[in-house]
Amino acid sequence: MSILNNKLLIKSVGFGDDKMYIELNSTRVLTVPYTYTKRLNSATNKELKNYRLIANGVGIHFEDIDEDISIEGIIRDFGNETKRINISVQANFLDIADNYAKEHHISRSALFQKATLDYMAS
Repeated sequence: MSILNNKLLIKSVGFGDDKMYIELNSTRVLTVPYTYTKRLNSATNKELKNYRLIANGVGIHFEDIDEDISIEGIIRDFGNETKRINISVQANFLDIADNYAKEHHISRSALFQKATLDYMAS
């Protein structure tokens, strides 16, 4: 998919054990827990995988459970719970982190959060 009127659009969707990964045309990945909606949370893996992108990638329609979600809604609902931080890293660090995150179907932010929490717990 390409950028439509400079809007974020969904490029692909991946499914994990407890969350889905929504890749955007900006190369960012939104990590959305199935608990985001009651229908998603109750759906089987087979039901989740029966989806189609709607409105040229603005949202996702899950056929079997008759559920629609949109990028705008996800960002609105999760955007209030995040804070931005600035850190300094070596020049190639972000490339390495981005490649690792992509291989594991998570966002860079999710990778950094998990690594930090795991480090603090050890």
